[in-house]
Amino acid sequence: MIIYGLKEEYRISKLCRYLNVSKSGYYRWISLGRPIRYSFDDVLADMIEEIYYDTHKGYRFIRDEIIRRHGVIYNDKTVYKYMKILNLSSPVRKKRYVCCTTQEPNENARIVCDNVLARSFSASRPLEKLVTDVSYIYSQEGRMYLSVIKDLYDNSIIAYQISRFNDLKLVMDNVYKAIDGRWDPTQSCILHSDRGFQYTSTVYVRYLDEHGITVSHSRKANCYDNACCENFFGHLKSECLELFDIPKTSEELIFRVDKYIHFYNHERPQRKLKGMTPMEYRQSYLNSSKSAFL
Repeated sequence: MIIYGLKEEYRISKLCRYLNVSKSGYYRWISLGRPIRYSFDDVLADMIEEIYYDTHKGYRFIRDEIIRRHGVIYNDKTVYKYMKILNLSSPVRKKRYVCCTTQEPNENARIVCDNVLARSFSASRPLEKLVTDVSYIYSQEGRMYLSVIKDLYDNSIIAYQISRFNDLKLVMDNVYKAIDGRWDPTQSCILHSDRGFQYTSTVYVRYLDEHGITVSHSRKANCYDNACCENFFGHLKSECLELFDIPKTSEELIFRVDKYIHFYNHERPQRKLKGMTPMEYRQSYLNSSKSAFL
């Protein structure tokens, strides 16, 4: 039993509180002379500490990473209990509040499309369904804006752009990154966004239409229609930008975002992707597609 194995190093009352075990139950177990079935696993503790100090993530991520790095399977609750004993805690994502306005822009200056995506957030292949949005990020020098395009097939960020200005150029520069010379207009694709002024501009809508991309817009004042993109921003801020001190310069801020997006795409496994990272999941699709033609 974990408590019995650590009783010489920690107070029993503290261990019982950490593991949600009553003190009376523990002493009853001792008085009955029950054999000690479990002991503290130093190897597991070392693996947990190694991964935690590398990533500062929670018990679910650490459990999945133990499988990836060491090929050993542990229960989520076991990893959680060990983290409590080791006094390791993951950052808690802050609750977000959405501020909306009823003021309408000039209807003649924008094009609002139907909500084609309709919260269908699963895709059967890469580049079938994309979502995009802009969020603010901060350094001590001031506010900057991050535009991302996310592929719903593997949750990867296929393009992103950072600017000091939340303008049409920010969004279009990011679109140009995603839709390059290799783009195949014959493949059906949906690009979903909210009704921000950039996404309803004639420049944006017509450019996508010229490349065979169906434009989809969220319903009025309904942030849940683009929740999967908001979800990424939540991870970025809670796991990177809000985990440490505010970057001193805009260059340091950009460096942190670059590093996190690379980590998110290439090193951060997701259970929805069968324990693979977005790029691993994407590559598995490409490999299976190639073998189908052989």
